[in-house]
Amino acid sequence: MTTAIQSHPKPAIRDPLPQQSDSSQTWDNNINPFEEWAGNPFDSQDLSGLESPKIVVETIADHGEELHPEPDEPRSSQPSNFTLRRLLLTPQVGIALALVLGSVYALTRPCVIGECTAIDQAKAYSQSAEEILQTVSSSKAPGLAKEDMDAAIAELEKIPFWSPYYGPARRLLSNYRQESQELGAVVTALRFAGQAFQQGQNAPYTVAEWEKLKNLWENAIAQLQQIPIESLIYPFAQDRLNQYQDALTEVRGRLIVEREAQEILKRAKQAAQVATARQGVAQQVDSWQLVYDTWQQATNTLTSVPVGTTAHQDAQLLLARYQPKLEAARDRKTIEQVGQEAYTRAVNSAEQAKILSERGAWSEAVKYWSRAVSYGKKIPQSSSYVMEMKPLMESYTQSWKQAEAQNQLTTRLNKARQDLKKTCGGAVTICSYSVNKDLITVRITPAYLEKIETTAKQGDQTGNEKPRSEAEKHVQTLKIALETISDNAQIPLEVYKPDGQKIGVHIP
Repeated sequence: MTTAIQSHPKPAIRDPLPQQSDSSQTWDNNINPFEEWAGNPFDSQDLSGLESPKIVVETIADHGEELHPEPDEPRSSQPSNFTLRRLLLTPQVGIALALVLGSVYALTRPCVIGECTAIDQAKAYSQSAEEILQTVSSSKAPGLAKEDMDAAIAELEKIPFWSPYYGPARRLLSNYRQESQELGAVVTALRFAGQAFQQGQNAPYTVAEWEKLKNLWENAIAQLQQIPIESLIYPFAQDRLNQYQDALTEVRGRLIVEREAQEILKRAKQAAQVATARQGVAQQVDSWQLVYDTWQQATNTLTSVPVGTTAHQDAQLLLARYQPKLEAARDRKTIEQVGQEAYTRAVNSAEQAKILSERGAWSEAVKYWSRAVSYGKKIPQSSSYVMEMKPLMESYTQSWKQAEAQNQLTTRLNKARQDLKKTCGGAVTICSYSVNKDLITVRITPAYLEKIETTAKQGDQTGNEKPRSEAEKHVQTLKIALETISDNAQIPLEVYKPDGQKIGVHIP
């Protein structure tokens, strides 16, 4: 609690102008009416122009009060009043009056005469300020102490330079002003710290806001660092200085984290911009893979923004926007991967089918053309490979049909050859043959023809019809077999005798 200070009463000062019992009484030039004052600053010669106390009356009249002559005074007295008035208006009288009034003012200042209570009062205020700093532990102590110290300064500043106490008062005043300045610095530091504390209650903050808090703490610390070790407020200032430096360290750390978080957020936004640009022109799997990777980079960067920063709050909002785009890019990338794989397999199958077709391996060619068409149909409709596959599908389908037709023809030809081999073979070769897509040519061998003729002749010679019947039956069976082969192969048939004579034609 603040120590109560007993105000010292100021010394009583007697009236500098004693009242005269008779207004007509005059002062002798050699009598000093102020000689009873201690430290009288006047000399008797300074009062040489003062002859009557009526000077006071006339002076007041000159300021507006009307002077009336006594009603019973005869008119013959007017020249005497006129002479007095002229006397009062002389420069010498004005100077004397100014000296009198100045002397009165000088002598009524504190500590000019008598004991100096202002110094005692100032010391009491200083002692009170010191006791406050020793007994009051709250942050109000510097302010209360400064109020007392300023009161002490105010007391000392009242002492004029002509006072005999002026020198000691100036020495005390210099010390007190220094202490007041130091107390003021601490009060200012407390105000900066109070602002910083109030403004720092709702973190997180932006970089600019952390900068403001940092500046407030730095200003508070700068004020406290001015306090010298011999100052009364030094222990208090040191205690607060340690607290404020800890607070400043915390704020600087949060500022660094916020700046780093903002940089991370900036990189994430830049990655998102790149991803958006790439997505606008992406078509095939490689470009969509790059889009996906860039969105992945943006989202991963956002997840690394430190918690407890304003950037983290922004990052969470951006994550909600970027995540669907990442998933869409992933799905599109998958579609393009499926499309690319199907397209690649279709093209590879078609290349293999072409090679087989050139070799005449129509059965294998058909299989690969079928695969090419099948893979082409597996390309997703939303894939960019659909447009590339569309003209190829027409070619692949046509080639597949052609290969199928060639395969069927080859199959028929091979079947015809196999059937002709069986038909023309035996103990005696019946015929020779050639097969192509346009004609089956069968030539009866001389041995078979000779045997048929021999068998028929033997029957005729013996009168036995059976050999001839068997020979004719065999020829008829051969004819039916050859026609059947022609029908199955869907190829015309021509039959020749050994000498080249055409003996039969069959159109399936």
